[in-house]
Amino acid sequence: MNSTLHKFIKWDFPLEKKIFHKELKSFMLILSLMFISMVNAQSVGISTELITPDPSAILELRTSSKGMLIPRMKIVERNAIELPANGLMIYNISDNQFNFYNGNNWVVLASNNSNSAYISVDAVAKISTSSTSDVVISDMSKTAAESGPYLALFNGQVEIPSAVYTTGFSTAAATSDVSSIYNSITGLTVTNTSHPLVFGSGEVLSPGVYNIEGAVSIAGILTLDGGGDPNALFVIRGNAAFNTGAGTTVKLINGASSENVYWIAEAAIGLGASTVIQGTIFSNTAAIAVGATSTITGRLLTNGGAISFGPGTLSLPSKASTIDFKSVKSFIMFTGSGGIANTGSSTFIGDIGTNLGAITGFETATISGTIFQAGSTTVVTPINHIATFSLYKNGVLIPNSSRTRAHLTNPSDISLQGFTSVLQGDVIDVRWKIDAQSSDSSEVSVMNRILTLVKIGN
Repeated sequence: MNSTLHKFIKWDFPLEKKIFHKELKSFMLILSLMFISMVNAQSVGISTELITPDPSAILELRTSSKGMLIPRMKIVERNAIELPANGLMIYNISDNQFNFYNGNNWVVLASNNSNSAYISVDAVAKISTSSTSDVVISDMSKTAAESGPYLALFNGQVEIPSAVYTTGFSTAAATSDVSSIYNSITGLTVTNTSHPLVFGSGEVLSPGVYNIEGAVSIAGILTLDGGGDPNALFVIRGNAAFNTGAGTTVKLINGASSENVYWIAEAAIGLGASTVIQGTIFSNTAAIAVGATSTITGRLLTNGGAISFGPGTLSLPSKASTIDFKSVKSFIMFTGSGGIANTGSSTFIGDIGTNLGAITGFETATISGTIFQAGSTTVVTPINHIATFSLYKNGVLIPNSSRTRAHLTNPSDISLQGFTSVLQGDVIDVRWKIDAQSSDSSEVSVMNRILTLVKIGN
């Protein structure tokens, strides 16, 4: 030691400085080894003041003003850790939860036991969509931290504003469409030219395009048998008039449907009183007259002639036809040239129009549709949009989790519940859409909302 002190004093000699530095390093090494030995034998304490660490702890941290900060990382960073040790702990900033590795999986430290977990996300800002296909509500998505069965719950406030669809309608353009429709029907390939002029009287008719020379008529009951084909086509056309006797009934069986039935005449059409008939009734050049108390599921169309009806019931088919009805697809009566007259308390479900003539007698009728006088008209149609909310797992719909709301229920709450088995890392989200009805504007909005995942077993 005296020689060391001596060297401390003689700083002016370079050689002695080197010797001193060498011996100082040896001295510090000895002290370090002594400290390591003491640590191995005793507990270590870290504090803002002098403490005696608990002998059962290898390390004790003691303070009343600070905390311990462990590594913070996203799920993707956590999952990139190679060969994590059993018990390794991190703070998951993706889900704001402590995670630890149990030897097989990363699990949530906040769980009370291995059979339960609870994670949630909420938002208050108003957001909107006009998507007609399911898209994720941007802030309503959670990643499962553990594998197992989960209950997914969503609740939010929804707004679906009322909407309208503004369109223009020209009866002149509709007249052109009616002529085009007539040509499409008469252009179909004929399959039968030998049927007698009179149909019915208990007859069962198979699908086909029947072309008849002369005036066609129906008596009694005629049954159209679709043979199990929902698209079965029946076209009965003659090159003269078309008539039905009083009380005539046309029945549909085995897939036959009114939207694919056509009665075509070159000349005038007359339906007897109390006729019940299915399909589109079409005169190329002349008038159509329907007797009292008749019921028609179809259309009355003529390129040139008046239409008279009633009292009775006339309604559109429930499905679209295989023939494109273009601008008159919503019409139950239209004439390219002639008036339209109703008698009595008739019921009409569909639009009514003429390109030349007066429309009269509808004051006593019940109409679900629009009456178009000759000329051009701007039509403003109210639209009742419907929004759908659903729960998804990894982009796949959770069964039976979808719910809908219409604008008539505004303001409205929406609640979803779904049960599904998930693996660690699976994503549960809430998706929404609005229906595809044409309108000037279509939008659904959501405000206060919350998505919660509850693990309910192993």
